[in-house]
Amino acid sequence: MQLPRPALVLVAMATSPLTLLALGTTSSAATTADVSTDPTGAHVELRRHDTWVERRASGGGQTTGCRRRWIPSGAFLLRKTFAGDYRSIPMTDPGPGTDYSPYQVWCNAEYIDTVWIRPQQFGVDPRDIAERLVRDLPYPATAVAAVPATRGLTGLESWFWVTGYTGAPILDTVSRFGLRVDVEATPDSVSWDFGDGATANGLGLGTPPPAAATVTHTYETRARPTFRVRSLVRLAVRWRVNGGAWQTLNPLIRTATLSYPVVESRAALVPDR
Repeated sequence: MQLPRPALVLVAMATSPLTLLALGTTSSAATTADVSTDPTGAHVELRRHDTWVERRASGGGQTTGCRRRWIPSGAFLLRKTFAGDYRSIPMTDPGPGTDYSPYQVWCNAEYIDTVWIRPQQFGVDPRDIAERLVRDLPYPATAVAAVPATRGLTGLESWFWVTGYTGAPILDTVSRFGLRVDVEATPDSVSWDFGDGATANGLGLGTPPPAAATVTHTYETRARPTFRVRSLVRLAVRWRVNGGAWQTLNPLIRTATLSYPVVESRAALVPDR
């Protein structure tokens, strides 16, 4: 799933030069990547291809200072060999954490350094991305099915199950801003309301025939005109960044319903002929 690029513009305000954590490598990288040319009025905008562009405006509204860019570097930094030409140097040390990504820092056409950056430094919170993904997960259309299908009978056991869910996790992933965010939503509990005042927990999603029924109910009275059978499916939700440890989000509740007629069954004696 791809986030819409043109519509997403994030801005991080700064009142002092932005100091970033430099790569620990065998090359002669600086300890910081402070390339500001104006200590006030800086802002950073996300542009296409994950490039962050800093622009500064003077009091007269004119852009001043260099055009500073942060570009995802992959797994290397650069060393200048002569004017306008750079040589790639593989990185040897790991980053400071799974939520950091390496970026090249450029000032106009001049390479400054390669640094580890957390997306939050640019106003991007991976948790916000995860929550957005969770809202847009491909949740199945659900309903409650029953046997007998057209109507139930008092005194006769009815079987119920939720259609749409298999119990398998619902997954999605987005790779943007130099990081990968995974989300997962898994049904972990189901509560049932059979519409006549009876409820049940711990029965699961139910199983359709010919498998043995796991969600059953026997009605003692007929419906006027129908009973509203409702299943509340609780989904446990978690997320992670760049394959790191899973973190939890608030659970989700999905509802499936069925309007279920129930008629009264009566026994009658039939003369033997």
